This record gives sequence, structure tokens and C-alpha cells, in this order.
Amino acid sequence: MKKTFFILIFVFCSIIVHAQHTAIGGKVLDEKRRPLSGATVSINSFDLTSETDAKGDFNLIIPVKNYSDSVLLSVSYVGKKMVELWVDVRKRKENLDFILRDNSLTLDEINVNQIFKQNKNSISSIVFDEEAIERVQAFSLMDVLNTLPGKQMTAPNINAPQTLNLRNTLDESNSLNNSLGIPIIIDGVRLSNDANMQSRPVGQRGMAGSVLPAVTSGNAADVPFRGVDLREIPVESIEKIEVIQGVASAEHGELTDGAILIERKTGNSPLHFSTNINDGSRNYSLNKGFGLPKNLGGITTDLNYAISNSNPQDKVQEYRRYGGSLRWNTVASRKLRNKLSLDFNMRIDDAKQDPDDNSRRKYYSKEIGFRFSNTTQLNYSTRFFDEINFMLSYSIRKQESFAQWLLNQGNKPYTAKDTTGIYEGILLNSQYLAEEEIIGKPITANTSLKFTKRFQIGKTFHSLLYGFNGSYANNGGRGIISDPDRPRFINFNNQNIRPYSFELNPALINTGIYITDNFHYKLFGKKINSNFGVRFDNQNGSTSFQPRLNTRIVLDKRWALSAAFGVATKSPTLAHRYPSPSWIDVPLIIAQNSQSSLYLVYTEKFITKNENLKSSKSESAEFNIEFKNHWITSRINSYYKNNSNGFNSVKVYKPFHLPIFDYHYNESLNQIVYQETGRYIDYYDKSYNKIENFKNSYTYGFDWSLAFKEIKFIRTSFSTSTSYILSEQNDKILEAIDLSSPVQINGQPISYLLYQPSNQGKRYVLTSKLNTTTHIPTIGFVIMTNTDIFWKNRYKRNYNDNFQKPVGYLDANMKQVLINNDLASSLPIRGLELFDGQQRIIYMNFSMSVAKEISKKIRIAVTAYNTFNVQPTSSYRDPNTNQDVIVTYNSPLSITGGISIKL
Repeated sequence: MKKTFFILIFVFCSIIVHAQHTAIGGKVLDEKRRPLSGATVSINSFDLTSETDAKGDFNLIIPVKNYSDSVLLSVSYVGKKMVELWVDVRKRKENLDFILRDNSLTLDEINVNQIFKQNKNSISSIVFDEEAIERVQAFSLMDVLNTLPGKQMTAPNINAPQTLNLRNTLDESNSLNNSLGIPIIIDGVRLSNDANMQSRPVGQRGMAGSVLPAVTSGNAADVPFRGVDLREIPVESIEKIEVIQGVASAEHGELTDGAILIERKTGNSPLHFSTNINDGSRNYSLNKGFGLPKNLGGITTDLNYAISNSNPQDKVQEYRRYGGSLRWNTVASRKLRNKLSLDFNMRIDDAKQDPDDNSRRKYYSKEIGFRFSNTTQLNYSTRFFDEINFMLSYSIRKQESFAQWLLNQGNKPYTAKDTTGIYEGILLNSQYLAEEEIIGKPITANTSLKFTKRFQIGKTFHSLLYGFNGSYANNGGRGIISDPDRPRFINFNNQNIRPYSFELNPALINTGIYITDNFHYKLFGKKINSNFGVRFDNQNGSTSFQPRLNTRIVLDKRWALSAAFGVATKSPTLAHRYPSPSWIDVPLIIAQNSQSSLYLVYTEKFITKNENLKSSKSESAEFNIEFKNHWITSRINSYYKNNSNGFNSVKVYKPFHLPIFDYHYNESLNQIVYQETGRYIDYYDKSYNKIENFKNSYTYGFDWSLAFKEIKFIRTSFSTSTSYILSEQNDKILEAIDLSSPVQINGQPISYLLYQPSNQGKRYVLTSKLNTTTHIPTIGFVIMTNTDIFWKNRYKRNYNDNFQKPVGYLDANMKQVLINNDLASSLPIRGLELFDGQQRIIYMNFSMSVAKEISKKIRIAVTAYNTFNVQPTSSYRDPNTNQDVIVTYNSPLSITGGISIKL
């Protein structure tokens, strides 16, 4: 792998033609013509980015000759409206001045909606800038992402975990895998959930059911086996969000279903306070950027606090978030710049004990974390690179999940031995306060080293990126805490929980190398921009090859075509690889009288670690058509995605051949005594769960977006999008069904028959969005509406009959044996419930936002979700239960009010 990688680099660099360089330079100033230090100046087509120095000066060197086209130069700064200018690179330009104006509703043109962009990251990126983020009045990153095509704009809800799905309509473990495959990358640093192990034993409850639940009516708060909880990411410090839903550049690894790229604010900026209130939820944020003297750059600080009660009247369920960040951005010279970030966050999900609850139920989940990251960029031109970028980050968190419940139960046999053998357990007969507790200490680190080389070969211009990524994940927590005198559940699925320390597990180390070339050229007079790259990732001990390609052809000033294909993988997390062992407890004797009791049990320990799990994998392709003229911009994007080797738990059946015992009460010993009879009994109904790579699904769909230019005489612009998506699961696994009476096959009694999975099905969803923006700059006022239209949402099973023939059985050793159709016809069929869940009516959800700016310093905004409180209903008769079912669509009216002050 490494040999191939370095050969590719050597070949590229050895054929580089040293070209004439073109310099573009100038100044960036504010409205009062004061220099802006730390402004970002970029040319995306050459992957060139620079920052202004203390005097506001910038200088970009473009290694081209005979380049006949102009390039788009973009200049941005925190709190300012971005300026773009087409520049003819054939002419040396070193005296360009850019005046950046403050973002304000009094500007003639504002952009408060997401925009579609094609760049080196993806052909189907969706970008939110600072104004588009602020207009959402978001309590978390999830509220912004809910405005994406195909998503529903809903009222903020930070009382339950928020994880993102892209291009997927399936739920349960499919949703977990999709979320896990979407990295959140902030300032070039991937937020990792790979060390999160806050889970009950998977062997006892399976992967999807292993999260410690809130024992009250509240929500469980932990997110193992999936992506990052987006509630923990406030948006007030964010300058730009780029959403990659399709094929990403080879630069990005550890993904299967897209990526979220976030750039946070840096630079000198006024003190900015903002708050939003919605029902029982409140969010407060404070942000300030400080300029430092000489070449020391600037420091940006953020503080955030949020609190939410699911029911403000009793305040039993409460969520609190505390966050702080300090970022020091320096431009030491035109060759060297550095960004240092320190972040703190704390989350508390607290379901307090209700004074009227005699069972004394209580639940909480707490997390506190610190993150350090540093990125250094050196501009130094050699034959092999023009630019070096080195990133290092380290994160440590402490997690605690706790639940209690007062139990009052009769005799229950229980054992807590953690080794295999026959033991005497106990009979619990008492009232006690049962507790469950999980303590984790996730530690993650990331590093990357990236080289950039820009050059020209003939008339083709290249921006070559190559480098290395590495990640480390470990968990030093005490793990699952179990008190043998106060177990919460006894003999659940023939298993009992034992203590399990996370500290005993090895670290998870993944590495990857990549090379990607962003090049543009002309073919038959048509401009073509392409990005081709490959990744080699070593994940969980196995190596994967991941080619990625995207290409855009500009046919003329109005039409453009784009296509992409890519392979991507995501490694299993520590929770997937090292779940708690399973202990199956088989009762042999349960006896008691007024004087004594006896519980004799056979315990067998099963190590369920999955060190040989493969990485999950996706293969994606997409194609889009763009049209643009003076009045309208249209974009149709179609895509296909095949996900394989996803993670889920499967039952593993184990046979037991155990001795039979006689027992009697011995008065002289005052105890029950026992002895083996010499006879044995077989058990075939015992099992535990193990995580394997068997989740498979495919998805295809399209998005069609239209944006119309503002109609001047009503100061209103319109945009609309329509999304169709179909996902179907195709798991390669059979279900074992326990027969009430064994059947004879080849002279053997068989207790389990195998059937095709009953939960295989497809869901397709058709939705539209209609947005309007009415902007009156003379008074700093804007009205925005969003209408979500739900045309179709249907889930259909992959079978039409309400019965299934078996396809195999489990033999005496509980191994799978497949059978032919003739034998299957003589065996019991399985009855199925026909299920075709679908949306019965077409309905809409209308929301409206208004914002008013006062003196460019104060902005007051109100958003009404489901503005007219329309909640349509439909009814149908369930064919399986013959009962009438009434479905209500849309949540009730919800209003968010907020104020933003800049000083």
C-alpha cells in the first residue's frame, strides 16, 4: 500500500513543469478603510487560501502560464459580507482593494438560505454561511441541518439526543450505521465518537437495545454505536457549514454516508450576545474576537449555555449544556500561520425523582470534556510541495450514566460468578433500591499531515494533495458497575450483569494515506474540473482501497453536468469491538423451605469481543444537471448508494449438556443437600447476542432545486426543492424460530427452523419545500416562510404472503443447515403480519420567521413553527388487529423568540 502511494507521488512530481507564476495581491479593509487582519482570501479552483496580515495585505502566487480563463477570488471575514471578484490571472495584479461591509439586514442583497456548490470536496455540497445560520434561530447544529432538502423544519428539541441521517429512510440499526458514517469535522478536526462505550451488555439486549434507558418518562441520553450527539454543538460560533451528502474527496476518511465540514469564526469582532427562547428551552451565547498587536493575530472566545425542560410545569426532565471555546489565530508571516483551539463542554441530562413516585425512579447522564487542537500551515515551495499543513488534536471526556428503581419482589434466583462452572447462587427476597451505573472515560486523538503542490502540465492545471491521517481511541472508564446485592434485572434472557471495566480493552488505532488531484482543463472547448483520488485506510487491522472521482463539465454559460463515484469505509468503534462478555446462567436446582434454600446454577462465560470486525462500506454514484440564467437557477441531482458490512447484533444459540441432580433437606446440617444422578439433560433455548457485519442496504433518489431571482417590486425571492428517496435493506442473515414442538429431520429432533428475515423492506419518501424571502433593506426587515409538503411516505415489506416456508434449521450443535424446497414444504410454515405502513394523506407544514434590525446592532427575530397550528388526521383499519387507527400529522404550534446584540 505505502509503496504504491509513494510511487504515485514520485510520478506526479517528476513530470511537473516549472511554470511562470502569477501574483495576485492587495488589501482587505472595513467600511472605515481600516485594515482587517486575518481575513480569508481564496481561489477555490486552485485550492489556494491565504490570510491577510496585520496591515490587511495578502498575496497569492498562482503557478500557471497561458491560462486563458479568469478565476473567482473570494474574500471573507467574520461578521462581514463576503466579496467575490473575477480576476484575469494573465495579468499581474498586486493592488486590489476589497472593502468588506458588516452583515446587516440593511444591505441591498442578503443571503439567508443555503446554497449549492460544486468544489473539490463534492459535486453536491450544500453550504450555509453566517447569515443563513443565524436566521434559523438554532438551539443546536441539528436545527440548521433540518432545513436541508428532504428534511422537515421542526421546532427545536434538545431534550433528546440528536444524530444525523443523510440519504436514508430506514430506522433502527440502519439509522445507527448511517449516523456513524457521517463525521463532524470542525476546523479540520474530526469529532470522534469511537471511544464512547456507554452501553449495557450487548450480549444480553442486542446492540439497538443496549443504551441505559431513562427509568422515568424521559429520554435516554447516551449515543454509543452511532455518530456524535449534535445537541452538543451550538451554532453561534460557526461561520460556515458545508454538508457533503454524496461522494467526498479522498482527503476525508472514516465516512460512508457524507460529512459535515464546519468553520468557526476567527478574527477581531464586536461583542455579540444572543439568546433564543422556545417554550421550556432557553439558549444564551456570548462571542468576542480580540485583535492582538503586531503579528500575534487574534483571539476569539465563545461561551454558551442552554437549558431545556420537556415539561416546564414539573421540570422533572431537564437538559443543560455548558460550553466554552478559545481560538488563537496567528499569521506570523506570509509563509507561516497557526490556529490553536481549546474547547470545553459539559452536558447533563437529568430525570429527577418525582416526589409522588413510590418507586423512587431517577436517571441522569452526564458528560464533561476538554479538547485541544492545533493546526500549522507552512507555505514553502519545493519540487514536491508548496504548502504543508499539520494538525494535532487531543480530547478527553468523562461520562456517567445512572438509573435507580425501588424494587419489591419475591423469591428470585440470582448469581454473580464470572467464570464457567457449577455454583451455588442465592435467592433474593427483599425490597431494595436497584441501581445501574456506567462510567466511561473516552480519550481520542487525531493527527494529519497534508502536502499541497500546484503545477501545470501542458494546458492542464493541477492542485495535488497528498498526506496522512491517524486516529487513536481508548476508554479508561470503570465501565459497567454492578452491585451483586442490588441487581436491577435478574435472569433477563438467561443472563445477569457482572462488572466490566473498560480499562482492560486495547486502544483503537486507525491510519490512512491518500493522494488526490484537483485538475481543470479544456476538452473540445468545454471547461472541465475534475478531482480524482485514492485512499488506503488501515482500519481494525484490515486495509481498504477507496477510489474517489468527481467531474464537472461546463457546457456553456447556462448548462453544466457533473458526475461522481466513490468508495468509502468506516471502522467499528470500541463499543462494537469490545462489548462486555456474556454469562449464560442455567438453573439446575431451585428449592427452598422454611429453614433453607438452594439455587444451583451452571454459568458459562462467553467472550464476545469482535476484534475481526470489518469496516462498514459504501459505494456511491451521483449525477447532476445545472441550469442558470438571469432569472432562475435549477439543479437536479440523482444518486445511488450501496451500503454493506454494517454493524448489528445477531443471536448466537448455544447447546448445553448438563447433569441432573437429586436434592433433599438434611435436618442435621439444616440445609438442602444435593448430588448428581448420573443422568444428563440437553438445553437448546439459550443464546446471547454478538455484533457482526451483516447490515446491507441500498438507496437511490433525486433532489430537484429551483431558485428564482428576487422580484424587485415586491422585494421577494422564491426557492423550492423536491426530494425523492428510497432505501431498502437486504440483510444477509436468517432468523431462527423456536418451535413449540420439535420436528424430526433425518432422524434428529429439531427445535429451531430458519426463515428469511421478516423485517426486510423498503421505505420511499417524497417531499417538497417552498421558501420565500421578503427583504426590505430600508428598514432592516425580512420575512421568511418555509412550507414542507409531504407527498408520500410508505414502508413496504419484501413479501406479499402472510406465511413463509423455512429455508434451513439448527442442528444438535446449533449450526445452520440449509434445506431444499421439497423438504421445506413438509415443515411448519411461519405466520407473518402483513404490514404496509404508509402516509394516508398529503399534508403540509407552514412556518414563518420575521426579523427586524435596529441600528445595525440589535436584531429581534421570531419564528412560528406550524404557524397556523394545522394538525390533520387520517384513520384506517389495521388488517392484522381489525382495529381503527387514527394518525395525527404535524406537531402543534411552537414559537421561538430571540434577540441578538452586537456592541
